[in-house]
Amino acid sequence: MPGGIAGLELRHRLHARVEDRIRQSKAAGLNNFPCEGAAENRAWMECALAAADLVCWSKLICFSDEPIIAHCEIDAFRYAILHMAARLTRSARAVYMRLDRTWAWARVLATAFSRLRAAFG
Repeated sequence: MPGGIAGLELRHRLHARVEDRIRQSKAAGLNNFPCEGAAENRAWMECALAAADLVCWSKLICFSDEPIIAHCEIDAFRYAILHMAARLTRSARAVYMRLDRTWAWARVLATAFSRLRAAFG
């Protein structure tokens, strides 16, 4: 890291990202451990961290051109994207995602689904 003011600012920005990821992980379920046993809580922690990672990666891969979704908190992401009812269907060897067109984020989710299929398909 460079010295002086620029190095100090870079260090603070990196630390802020770490704190942001911790806050996002707590919102994904890491805040409360629901079980009494250590093994069950360890499994809960792994699931909560995996959920937080999946949300981060989906924002990076699928929603990079949608700044409202790409930079929102996990609660807003859950409301806008994860709570939307959709149905995956197959027809003639193709997979389609059926969305409710009245949902405010339907176009964004359809674009993200296309981008995800292109990245891994």
